[in-house]
Amino acid sequence: MSPTALPDPLSWTELLRVFGGLIAVIAVFIAALWLLKRLQPGLRASNGPMRVLSTLHLAPRDRLLLVQVGEQQLLLGSSAQGLTCLHVLAAPVDLQPSPSAQGIGAALPASFPDWLRRAVEQRGKARP
Repeated sequence: MSPTALPDPLSWTELLRVFGGLIAVIAVFIAALWLLKRLQPGLRASNGPMRVLSTLHLAPRDRLLLVQVGEQQLLLGSSAQGLTCLHVLAAPVDLQPSPSAQGIGAALPASFPDWLRRAVEQRGKARP
């Protein structure tokens, strides 16, 4: 092969071929992720009798879980060593606080997106 027979690496056809290959690889990667998500039984939402009511993160790998199984609630500890049942609750915990028990916490939003939305709304009202 002579040097003149090689295609120009900066020609439009070569650039389109490279970008087309990149798009194909990204599409295959996204499709593989979608398939993994659909085929993993542990990642799907559970419609059965067991569900996690609340989670409290204590450390990067440690957390407390309030789990409801049927009518019974369990407090579980999750750590690097595994799960441990810490307590079986005699009476179910009411996760909806009463309006009188909210006090000063009623003025604070539950999450950062709520806080940010409220701050933007208040800033918009302050401008004339």
